[in-house]
Amino acid sequence: MKFEKSLSLPLILSIFLHLLLLVLFLGNWDFFKKEEEPYKPHYVTATLVDLKPKAKAQPQQNKEQVLDSKAYEDLKNNKKQEEQRRVEAEALVQKQKEQQAKEAAAAEAEKQKKIKEEQAKVAKAKAEKEAAEKKRKAEEEKRKAEAAKKTQREREAQEEQRRIQAALQKEEKHLSESNDDANVKSYNELLAERVAQNWSRPPSARAGMVAVFNIDMLPNGQVVDVTLAKSSGNFAFDNAAEQAIRKVERFVEIKDVPIDVFEKNFRHFQFSFNPEDLRQ
Repeated sequence: MKFEKSLSLPLILSIFLHLLLLVLFLGNWDFFKKEEEPYKPHYVTATLVDLKPKAKAQPQQNKEQVLDSKAYEDLKNNKKQEEQRRVEAEALVQKQKEQQAKEAAAAEAEKQKKIKEEQAKVAKAKAEKEAAEKKRKAEEEKRKAEAAKKTQREREAQEEQRRIQAALQKEEKHLSESNDDANVKSYNELLAERVAQNWSRPPSARAGMVAVFNIDMLPNGQVVDVTLAKSSGNFAFDNAAEQAIRKVERFVEIKDVPIDVFEKNFRHFQFSFNPEDLRQ
């Protein structure tokens, strides 16, 4: 490379001289034409330059070589510096890009973090709301169940109370009816005694004869009507029995009977007349 540079200067000078002669020749063309002189060939004197380095010029070549080497080194250093600056510039651009990418990634990560936090917050609020609603419904169902149980217990207690009350009423009614029946029986026996006291036995009366009468009576014991419901088969016996009932006129013991018992047993009732002296 250094050798080629050392040969370039003489070669350039030689070419320059040839070009200069050619220009001069072409510029004087018209002048030669006016004289119309016979054409004479023009000769160019050229000096042959030996391209091989001469021994005497060695120091000059070394100087040029040194200069070329220094320029080359400078050029090389410049290129190296430019390459270094380019590399540093690219590294700086790459660093800036990496920094921007890092900042963008950090910003995106922060954004995603906030989104996730917001989603978690919404999900938590939703879960708390659902849990509260579920708890409220459970408590409401519990209250309803307790209210239903309480209502059922009250209903059962009321039913039990009604059963007890009904049993008591039934028992009281039974006792009352028993007492009423006993009282009615007693009053019937007493009425039979009163009738028997007024009874006159006819000669045709026989043992086992029974006459049944319908009697209407007032609450004060007043007998208002007597009709034969079933004959004994003996007219004299039936007639004597009816007269004995009518002679009682007023059965004063009836006024002590409760009104409901009276209405049920003595307002309209049947009386069977079967005197003891004719009983078998």
